[in-house]
Amino acid sequence: MTSAGFADHNQYLFEQGNKLYQQEQFQEAIKNYESILHNGYESWALYYNLGNAYFRLGKLGKAILNFERAYRLNPDNEDVLFNLNLAKMRAVDNIPVPPLAEWMQKVKYALSMSVIIWLLLGFYFLTAILIAIRILLRQRLWQRLTKILLVPAVIILLLSGSLFYLRAHEETSVKYAILLVEKTDALGSPEEDGTVLFSLHEGVKFKVESYNDGWARIRLANGSVGWVKKDVFEII
Repeated sequence: MTSAGFADHNQYLFEQGNKLYQQEQFQEAIKNYESILHNGYESWALYYNLGNAYFRLGKLGKAILNFERAYRLNPDNEDVLFNLNLAKMRAVDNIPVPPLAEWMQKVKYALSMSVIIWLLLGFYFLTAILIAIRILLRQRLWQRLTKILLVPAVIILLLSGSLFYLRAHEETSVKYAILLVEKTDALGSPEEDGTVLFSLHEGVKFKVESYNDGWARIRLANGSVGWVKKDVFEII
């Protein structure tokens, strides 16, 4: 199948999935959406529709998982954020997030990755041009003008660079996951007879820090740490 034919096939599956969703055939719609993912294609709209279909079937973990993936690709979309928050309100666990961590998360996701990259490139070249003008043109007017413009340009360059580093680091190194089973216990060690530290319920989000055989060491937003089996969750 050619790339154009492959894209057309995915588009057909997506449109068929939407029709099935409108007919309230949610399970069939999910099959279409999942087939597109199986073909190696993803988009925020695909994850968003998939999350809606799972939500209508009452599969809260899968719904939050796909809303989170849609939010990762398009944090500016109000519908995605609204449905994500709506699904989270249905979850049993309400893990309190420290105010500073919550504020930092909002700052990190205030802009989409594409906007951050454009800001970074734009102010990188602007700073380089201003420095070149300052070196080449020695007149007092140009020296004064470039001095005034360089300060905010460098500040924005550093801020956008820091934001880019944080987002890139989080997307490549930090793994967050959603619990997909109704309930599981977090243990003090990666063993069946480990001490139960706390219980978690479907839809809760946590960070996955490491793996040990069939277990994963997780950390909640409030800092609590424990071990859960790696087949009870899926990485966002």
